[in-house]
Amino acid sequence: MRMDVFVVAFGLVVGCGRDVSWDTEPPEAVGVVASAAVATCGNGIVEQDELCDGGGAVACTGLSALYTGGQTVCASTCRGYEVARDCRVRPGVLVETIRPALRDASRWAGAKCNDGTSFAFNFSPSPTGSKVWVINLGGGGYCDGTTSACANRGVLLTSKGEPADRALETRAGSGILSRDPEENPTFADANQVSAHYCSSDLWTGTNPTPQPVDGGLRLRFNGRLNVRALLEVLRRDYGLDDRNNALKVVWTGSSAGGNGAQNNADQLARALPRAQAARRLWVISSAGWMPLNWTNPDYTQSGMGMPDPVVSAQLATLYQAEFSPECRALARAAGRQESDCFAGLPTVASLHLPVARGGLGLRTLAATNRRDPVYTTHHGLTDLSAKTNAALQEWDDLMAREMRDSGVRWLFAPSDDPRVGSQLHGVYGSWRLPFKPFNAANDVCDDLPAYTVPDFREMVTRFFEDPSPDTSRLKVCFNGEWLP
Repeated sequence: MRMDVFVVAFGLVVGCGRDVSWDTEPPEAVGVVASAAVATCGNGIVEQDELCDGGGAVACTGLSALYTGGQTVCASTCRGYEVARDCRVRPGVLVETIRPALRDASRWAGAKCNDGTSFAFNFSPSPTGSKVWVINLGGGGYCDGTTSACANRGVLLTSKGEPADRALETRAGSGILSRDPEENPTFADANQVSAHYCSSDLWTGTNPTPQPVDGGLRLRFNGRLNVRALLEVLRRDYGLDDRNNALKVVWTGSSAGGNGAQNNADQLARALPRAQAARRLWVISSAGWMPLNWTNPDYTQSGMGMPDPVVSAQLATLYQAEFSPECRALARAAGRQESDCFAGLPTVASLHLPVARGGLGLRTLAATNRRDPVYTTHHGLTDLSAKTNAALQEWDDLMAREMRDSGVRWLFAPSDDPRVGSQLHGVYGSWRLPFKPFNAANDVCDDLPAYTVPDFREMVTRFFEDPSPDTSRLKVCFNGEWLP
């Protein structure tokens, strides 16, 4: 199915300079989810989606190694402890390692890596008490034992190299996770979370049963369960609480982490419904876009001869991948399979479309090189022949159509040739590398005036500070070039 059919299927008029509207009711429109606390909150029993319930005071030091003292109680919503009010935090800039499966095996036993070791993430509280959070999901590709080998991934399958649960250390981040106010003036004092990627499933898996892959390995695929545990731990023990109207969350990742940010933004929205309704959730996906309806028989993933829709459907089965109901409904209405929610058009559309139109209503910035060298190389688009050049242009055009049809308005979509020049994959590693001047010839949103910023850091800052509350009408669609 052509990408522009996606628009027709919904009765949408979309594009980077046009309004986004429904001619008919959206399929399975999902309303803003009410508080996750159930009606029995206050009966002293932790049930269903509750994270705590009564039980009297607990020692703050039992919840986190970052706390030096204090007693706290479960909040009246049963969505976490009153740690921001009650617990004393160690001075200095420290990072704590958190392994949910070791904190509460009865609740988070499924938060594991491919090899069965416990999933780990790091948390560093704001040194100034800021209510801004930056939550980053790590990247590192995927594997299935067929189109992408698992046996050569080594530490990417495990958390054995990560510190022990409750370990404290000082760790220097970079880019959006830097504590240096010169490098990162907007987010240097934010609460910072960095999640170790060890599930090889683009953060979508819910399959705890070891599956046979290549190299004689049997792997679990629990990425979405890991994200669920991360959000619940942060809400229960670390003060991620949307009762505070100052709370702002930047949810992000690059490469597989970009896919993860897209594919789990619904979990974030449901965990923080007040922040969702108030437009205080920002999603930044870097290098998370690939046109999953690519079907050129001469350029397939790892040369295995299978069109991308077949590959994505097989991955979804292997991982028992779980996608948001918003994305699944949008994909079905466009005549596309639900596994297209791994990346690209239906995924990004489901993020930024308003709730009343079937989306999550989140502020969304998509940053993807239309000729991303990781994705094009994986499809064999690597030589300089006329045949490959034509296929590469076909890929580029398909990406551009998807981006226009998604309606996302904050867009960094360069188009550098992966065989020459900068070979851009992701942008967080090149936080300050200058953009070239705007090139109208390569613009995927040519009905808007040129918008230029010096580097990706400035673009993220403007995106975060943009005052527009309506994510379907954001002001800027941007295409730039990258310096070689």
